[in-house]
Amino acid sequence: MTGNSAMSSGHPHLSLSHQFASISGLTALVAEDDPSNRLILGAMLTTLGVEAILVGDGDEAVATWRRRQFDVLLFDISMPKTDGRAALRTILNACEANGAKAPPAIAVTAHAMRHQLDEYLAAGFAACVVKPIRIQGIAAAIAKSTGRAG
Repeated sequence: MTGNSAMSSGHPHLSLSHQFASISGLTALVAEDDPSNRLILGAMLTTLGVEAILVGDGDEAVATWRRRQFDVLLFDISMPKTDGRAALRTILNACEANGAKAPPAIAVTAHAMRHQLDEYLAAGFAACVVKPIRIQGIAAAIAKSTGRAG
């Protein structure tokens, strides 16, 4: 048998999870207000071996972050009540006040004009993933932002 055995066995994500094995075992806090996007992100992260804790808004994200440590944050930029930028700002301020290191954060957004992406990076996000989300993009952003890119 020739070729990629993962592809020929009917499991196309096996080779992808092997490619990004360096992020397997990480824990991610995901804040996304759209239930379908939340489900998709959770499934992608599980495929990559990343434990995903899913919440529906920025307020829940901050509350969840206060109770548990995470290796990486994935925050939707546009959420009702507290958006991704405001939630990250709260977390960064709390870390600074406590002398703690904040986990890297990835902006997840459909608002992807160059000046918008630059604004997210300036706000403290380590990377941006543009919707519609692709598993390769999310994996690469996590690997790079956590220093696990190989």
